[in-house]
Formats: sequence, structure tokens, C-alpha cells
Amino acid sequence: MTAPAYDEWRLGGALLLAQLQATLTRLDIGATGNAAVRLYTTARPDTMGVSPAPWLEIPLARPAGVIADGLLVLQPQNAAGVMVLAGGIPRWAELVAADGAVLAEGGVTAAGVGGCFEVAGGTVPEGEQAPQFYAGGIVTLTGSALG
Repeated sequence: MTAPAYDEWRLGGALLLAQLQATLTRLDIGATGNAAVRLYTTARPDTMGVSPAPWLEIPLARPAGVIADGLLVLQPQNAAGVMVLAGGIPRWAELVAADGAVLAEGGVTAAGVGGCFEVAGGTVPEGEQAPQFYAGGIVTLTGSALG
């Protein structure tokens, strides 16, 4: 067993829980609309928040999630999913507060693969991590949690 490095923080459970609660509160700030997950089929930009038009937006419920087992689990507004208008493979996504502020971003994968944002409803092509979706299909947010 090695001791932590002098520049390594160890965070207690109470602080981690407070951070998750603050994030959940921040997601729902905004008088109009809901927090959302915005999906993109493009390469991820180098700078967070400098984004092209999203390929698809998944509105979140209010509250935007629940805290369970040390994780903030995002809750879509409609568990049945969102209809795809133009086909594509989502590569990355942004977590956007109800007031439009981009709070986080991460990679998108199929359910169970372990991406920051996991989606279902399409078929994963050979060599890909995320599903291919076609116009008229449905995208569901299946596993997105911050910890």
C-alpha cells in the first residue's frame, strides 16, 4: 500500500454527495425549458461549449436526475426516447442546464459499453462504439451518470 502523493486530494463521501446535489440543482436552473443532453455526430471540438448545431437533443425531467449509490443518474423527460430526424452515429454529447449553460461533455457509446453518455435504439456497426441511427428511429438515453 502506498501513501497518497502530496498533490493528491482524497474526498470524503459527504463532500462528493454535496457536489452531486449541487450539480443536480444547477441543472434545473432556468425559468424556461429543461436541462438536456445534446448529441453530436461531428468530431468533438477542442474547446468545451464551442459547439455546432446538435444532431439530437434529449430533454431531461425536472429534476434532471436522481442521486443513487453515489451517482447522479440523469433522467430523460420521456423514457420512450426521442425521434431521429436525420440518420447518424452520435460521437459525443453535452450536458446542458435548463438555462443553456454547458456543464459537461463526454463521449457517447451504446448501452453497456461504458461511455459518459450511453444510448440505445440503433445498431452498432462493426468497429464502432456507438449505434447507427436512421431517420424515424428512436434514441433512448440508457446510462448516463456522474460520480
